[in-house]
Amino acid sequence: MTRIVLTEEQVKVLSLAVAPVPVCHPEGKVLGTVDPELSPEFIAEMKRRAASSGPWYTGAQMRHHLEALQEAWDREGGFDKARMRELLEQIRAADQK
Repeated sequence: MTRIVLTEEQVKVLSLAVAPVPVCHPEGKVLGTVDPELSPEFIAEMKRRAASSGPWYTGAQMRHHLEALQEAWDREGGFDKARMRELLEQIRAADQK
């Protein structure tokens, strides 16, 4: 039986995966997928997060927030974490209007 042995780096990538990982030919053709092992701890954490009260954001809202942050970054020449939080509060407040 033929087998392929992964490098330590590849094993680490797979161990952190939470969704199936495509295995590709060097030219990009998908040869198959490797499903991650979902540990009981991981499942419990996902259930805990799903039961939380939020806040919840759609993909479109997240994209808008990230685009607005990028625009501010470009305009201001960068900022620290405190400024990022300030900007996010402003962006989210504007979303609710």
